[in-house]
Amino acid sequence: MADRTGYTATTLSDVAFDDVQLSLAGINLMLNNGFREAESIFLKYKNYSPLMSGGYSFVCFLNAIMSFEEDKMEFAMVALKETEKMCTVKKAEKSLRVKIFGNNSNTKKTLLPITLEDRLQRLVIYADCQLYMSMIIFSRFEISGFMKGGWLIRKAFKLYERIYNEIAAVYKDRFGQDITHPNQTKLPESETVPVDDDANSNDGTENLENLDFSDITEESLGRLKGAVSFGFGLLQLCISMMPPNVLKLVNMFGFHGDKEFGLTCLEEASRSTDMKAPLAMLSLLWYHTVVRPFFGIDGSNTEHCIREAKEILEVNEVKYSQSALVMFYRGRVQKLECNLEESLKTYNEAYDLAVEQREIQLICLYEIGWCSIIKLNWEEGLLAFARLKEDSRWSKCYYAYLTGVCQGALGQLETAQEMFKEVPKLSKRKNNQLEAFVIRKSNKFKKKLPTKPAAILMVIEIVYLWRALPSCSQETLDTMIETLDNATLTLEEQALCRMLKGALHQQMGSKEAAMQNYEDAMAYAVQGCEDPYVAPYCSFELGMLLTEKPSTASRGKALILRAKENYKDFDFENRLNVRVHAALQQLEGID
Repeated sequence: MADRTGYTATTLSDVAFDDVQLSLAGINLMLNNGFREAESIFLKYKNYSPLMSGGYSFVCFLNAIMSFEEDKMEFAMVALKETEKMCTVKKAEKSLRVKIFGNNSNTKKTLLPITLEDRLQRLVIYADCQLYMSMIIFSRFEISGFMKGGWLIRKAFKLYERIYNEIAAVYKDRFGQDITHPNQTKLPESETVPVDDDANSNDGTENLENLDFSDITEESLGRLKGAVSFGFGLLQLCISMMPPNVLKLVNMFGFHGDKEFGLTCLEEASRSTDMKAPLAMLSLLWYHTVVRPFFGIDGSNTEHCIREAKEILEVNEVKYSQSALVMFYRGRVQKLECNLEESLKTYNEAYDLAVEQREIQLICLYEIGWCSIIKLNWEEGLLAFARLKEDSRWSKCYYAYLTGVCQGALGQLETAQEMFKEVPKLSKRKNNQLEAFVIRKSNKFKKKLPTKPAAILMVIEIVYLWRALPSCSQETLDTMIETLDNATLTLEEQALCRMLKGALHQQMGSKEAAMQNYEDAMAYAVQGCEDPYVAPYCSFELGMLLTEKPSTASRGKALILRAKENYKDFDFENRLNVRVHAALQQLEGID
C-alpha cells in the first residue's frame, strides 16, 4: 500500500490504494492512447504519494517536451518543483510527525523516520525531477540556461549513482549478482549531493551508506532497482554519445558515460514493475530506431538496430497493440527496412489513433512527409510539411524550408522563392545549427529564382544529412544519380553535387565510384564551395571506406582524424563529431 505521508489529515483514513500498481497502470494507459484519462488519474492522486506526484509531473513534462510550447514548459516546471518538494526526505518525516501528533509543541522536535524503501523511492523521483527539469531548460536553447541545466544533471547523476551502487551491493550480498557499473568513479567521502534547500539538513546521500536493507522484500528491491536504472541508464547512454569537445565539459561537471552499461540499465528498467518500465522500453526503441541510424553508430549497417527494435516490439505486441506511440516506432522499423508503403500505412494508422495526442500526430505527420520525399513524391511531402509549418510550434523555419524545396522540386519556382524568403523571419533560436543551415541555404534565393535542379539537389542533400539514404529504394537511388548527372549547376554547387553522388554510389555498393566522387568533391571544395561542411564530411566518408581494407586502414583513420581536427565552425559539426567519436572508438587498434 502507498505510504501516505503526502496526504492531508482529512483524507488520511479515507483513501487506500496501491500506488505502485496505479502509477504503472496510469503510464500504460497513457501509452495506449488514454492520455487524458491518465492525466486525470495522476491529477486526482498527485498529493497522495510521491509516486503519483512523480507520475503527474512526468505527464506534464512529456506534454511540454513534445509540444515545445512555452506555457506547457512553465506548467511542467511548476509540477516538477512540487514533486521535488514532496520527495524531500526531511519534509516527509516532519509531515508524518505532524499527521500523527499534530502541531503539539512538545513533539515539534520529534521526526518520525520514513521507511528505507520510501526514502530510496523519494530520492529516485527527486533525481528524476532534476533530469526532467534540465531537459526542459536545454530544450529552450538559451545559453544562460546551460550551466543551470548542467548542474541539475550533475545532481541527478550523483544521486542515481549512489542509489544504484547501494542497491548493487545488496544484490551482491543477497543473490551473488554483480550489477556494479564497471567504470564507476567513487566520490570522495566529503562530497554529497543536497536534496533539500536547507543547508543544515541531513537529507543528502551521505545517509545512503551502511543502511539496513533487510526489511526490503525482493520484489520491492527489484522495483527500486528498475526505478533508478531508468534515469541512470538514460544519462549513461546520452553522455556516451557526446562528441569529445562536449564530453570534456561534461567531465568537468563530474560525470561519465558508458553506452553498454546504459543499455543494460534501460533493459533492466523495462522488465521491472516500476511505473517507468514502459518509458524505458520507449527509450530503447528511440535509441535503436532513431539515434543509431541517425548518427551512424553502426556505420551503414542497420541490421542490428532493426533486429533489436523488432525484438522489443514483439515482446510488447499484446500490451501495446493499439498504442499510437509504439506504432510510431513500428513505422520507424519499417522505414529502416525500406518498406516505405507499410511505413506510411503504419504512420497514418498511428495518426488516426492519436486523437487526444496532438504532439504524436505531428511526429507521425513529420515521418509521413519524410517517407514521401524519400519516395520523391513531392506533392505528398509538400502537403505534410506545409501543415507542420502551420500547426507545429517547433522550428517553423525548418518546416518552411522543407516546404520550399518540395515546391521547387515540383517546378513551383516563384512560390518556392517566396517560401525561402519567409524562412529567416520564422527563426526564433539563436546559435541553433539547424536553423542557421536552412537560413543560409534560403538566403541564396533572396534575389534570384531557384531552379528545379537546384531544389532537387537541396532535397537529396537533406536526405543525405538526415542519413535517410539507406531507406531509399534502388529505383529512387538511380533516379537521384540520373538527376544529378543531368543537372546544370554552378561551380560552387559542384562540390556538394559530387559529395552527394559519392554517398549515392556508396549506398548502392559502388565503393570505387563513391571514393572517386568524394575525392572530386574535396578538390572542388578547395576551388570554392558555398557549403563549408562538404570537405570535412567527405574526408570522414572517404576515411570510413578506406578503413574497410587492412591495406588502406591507416590512411582512412588519418582522414577521419583530419575531419575532426582540420575543420571548424561548419554546418552540423556536432553531428559529424559524434560519428567521428564512434568511428575512432572502433579503430583504436589501428595506427
